[in-house]
Amino acid sequence: MAVKVGITGPTGAIKAEVLKKIIEILEKEGKIVQGVLVSEILNAGKLTGYSLYDLNTKKKVLFADASILSRVKIDKIGVDTRLLEETLIPSLEKAREAADYIVIDEIGKLEGTTKLVQKEINNTLEFDKPLVLTLHKKSRNPVLQEIRSLEGVRVFDLTPINKNLLPFKVLRVLKGEEGS
Repeated sequence: MAVKVGITGPTGAIKAEVLKKIIEILEKEGKIVQGVLVSEILNAGKLTGYSLYDLNTKKKVLFADASILSRVKIDKIGVDTRLLEETLIPSLEKAREAADYIVIDEIGKLEGTTKLVQKEINNTLEFDKPLVLTLHKKSRNPVLQEIRSLEGVRVFDLTPINKNLLPFKVLRVLKGEEGS
């Protein structure tokens, strides 16, 4: 069974920095890393939206914005579910097919948007390829609880103190160089 690593930590750029470092190192080693990254959109320091970046196509879409009227919301921000599905689903399908490592960022925020997104994330979680996820630390989301309890999943708690060493620790675990 392939190793799956979850990274939890406070909201903010620190998880994204660690994830980008892990991706950068794997790509330098010639590995194919695919999946999706989520970025917060801030205006004058206020959260106004989220974008999704497909690591394979390099396409970035604004899938949640304060101006979007939708019943589906992330942090009280409207979600364009069609745009999210059109970007995320092919990205994860392609990653399962072609990647050496799969990345899913902010899994708790994405998971609750639509049944199709949830199904795609679950298919990817169950797939036998190394996977790196970022999870919101405080989330009581049942999906996150489930992920934490999956066999073969190691969850690391990111702090400002371990942020420089954590990418290397995660990489050792992904490569099977460090036992559970």
